Amino acid sequence: MQATKKYVAFPSKDAAHLAPHLTGGAIDVTLADVHGKALDLGTAFDEMNEKSATRYFEQHTHENPLACQYRRLLYNCMTLAGFTNYGEEWWHYDYGNLAWARRVQAQVARYGAVHATIQNHHVKEFRFYESLY
Repeated sequence: MQATKKYVAFPSKDAAHLAPHLTGGAIDVTLADVHGKALDLGTAFDEMNEKSATRYFEQHTHENPLACQYRRLLYNCMTLAGFTNYGEEWWHYDYGNLAWARRVQAQVARYGAVHATIQNHHVKEFRFYESLY
């Protein structure tokens, strides 16, 4: 159960505990070469084990030095752009959601819950709920 909590954000209607991807403020990203082929960042995308931690290869540089360099590149580019990283997943970055707000010590998250009214498979109206941290 602990491993599941580490890698899976359970759905919630509680605005204080929204799954990051549900707000639009989270992204899963990797690096690719000029041909669009994913580079080796040490684990498969969405792999659930200790090697998926962003800094794993910082402590185990002998295992995969190239993956360590790629993770450093990804991390530095994303954090310089204002994103924060979920440390258990090298691919997961947040901006403007509650996870981001906690990491940057913001008083309010930019992205929170959205209530949408859907009619005939189309969004009729929607409103944003403020997400206080």
